[in-house]
Parts: sequence; C-alpha cells; structure tokens
Amino acid sequence: MNIIGSDNNLDRMRIKKLLTIGLIASIMTGIGDFFLGYGEGLPTSNMAASVMANAPNLADWQLIAGSLLGMIGLFLEGLAFFAIYRLMADAAPKYAYIYRTSIFGYIWLAPIGCHMNAGLLNMAYKYIYSLDPALADKAAEPMIYWFCLPVWILLIIFWLPGLIVQFKAFAKGLTPYPTYAKWFNLFVGSIPVLVIAVIIGPNTALGGGIGTTFLSCGNALTFGGLLETLPDEEQFEVFRKGMDGRQK
Repeated sequence: MNIIGSDNNLDRMRIKKLLTIGLIASIMTGIGDFFLGYGEGLPTSNMAASVMANAPNLADWQLIAGSLLGMIGLFLEGLAFFAIYRLMADAAPKYAYIYRTSIFGYIWLAPIGCHMNAGLLNMAYKYIYSLDPALADKAAEPMIYWFCLPVWILLIIFWLPGLIVQFKAFAKGLTPYPTYAKWFNLFVGSIPVLVIAVIIGPNTALGGGIGTTFLSCGNALTFGGLLETLPDEEQFEVFRKGMDGRQK
C-alpha cells in the first residue's frame, strides 16, 4: 500500500503537531458554526426551509465570518486527520487505506461543498425572505435538495467508513494508545451537544448556535482527547518493537 508522509509514520512530534492543529481548527470551525446558527428560527412552510429558518435573523457579518472560519478550519482539520492515519498506518495498513480515502473526501467536500455552500445559501435565503417569505420557502427546496443534500450524502459516504476504522483501530490496540482512546471520536463528542441544544430549544438563538457546533465539538473531542492522552516516546518505542515482533 502506498504510504503517504514520512517513512517513519510513528513520529510522535509530528503527530502531536497535527493533533494540535486539529484542535485549534476544530475550535475555529466551531466558532464559525456558532455564528451561522446563532439566530432565532422563524416559522417555515417546508422541511427544506426549516434548515435555513434562522437566516433572516443573521447579520451579514455572521454569515460571512462563519463561512470563512468554517472553510479554513475544516480544511485544516482534514490535514490534521493525517495524525490518526499515521497512528494506524504501520500496524493496520488496510484500515489506514480506508482512513486516508476518508480524509481526501473530507478535504474535498467539507470546507467548500458543505460549509461555504451552506453559508452562501443562507445568505441567498435571507435576502429572498426580505422580499417575499413565501418565495424564499419555495426557493429553499431546490437549494437544499439539489445543492446541499447530494454533497452531504457524499460526505457521509466518505467520512463514515473512516470513523468506523478509527474506532476499530484504537479498540484493537493497533495504535500506541490504550484502547480507551476509541471513545475520542465524533459521535461521543457530538451527541451531548445536540441534547443540550434540544433542551435549550433548537429554534432559539442560543440553542441554534450550540446545535450547529455539534460536528466541530465531536472533532474537538477527538483531537483534544488524543492530544491530552498522547503516549510518551517510550510507549511509542514499546509499540514499535511489539509491531516489529509481530511482523517477524
């Protein structure tokens, strides 16, 4: 299998730098998400329009800043995921191949296709709504179903296998980390955020803002948890020697 990066995939310092970049990028994206979500939702006439129900109550600077922060943050997150790729590349090359493909899909689709595209459509919905709310709701259906939904589905197709092999690699001890590191993943970090948003009220400005950050919070838990529990160089060396023994 073609291994991307240094010949020494288990380079602890490089992995630490990538995890740090990932944590900062997740926080950056989370701020952008919050900007895009922090607005009271208005009544809408269809499911598609409900996705953009808060857009008329968002300031232009929120839409622009939120879109740009998320675009940059998501791109950096994609690069930072190579830290996790490096952790499994030597001991689990098949998992690493799947995970690498997932990263490429994330970098390709998440920053522009999902985040920036969502900001742009929210801006369009906001200005159409100011002229004619009924027309805005009508326009929302093709905007969501034909410009957003296909990209969201593609992202899930690429991203979900990577999340699965990430969990399995840590659970099976195929990285230098203890097996409990499998819980530093998107789902564990995102579900509590969604629950909090529902309790506050998804149509309120605060609830909407918090709820929009759920994926960023999941990624922040992944990078932050792995960074906080990063094994020392001695543990990395023990893992390398154990891996050499298994290969013999």
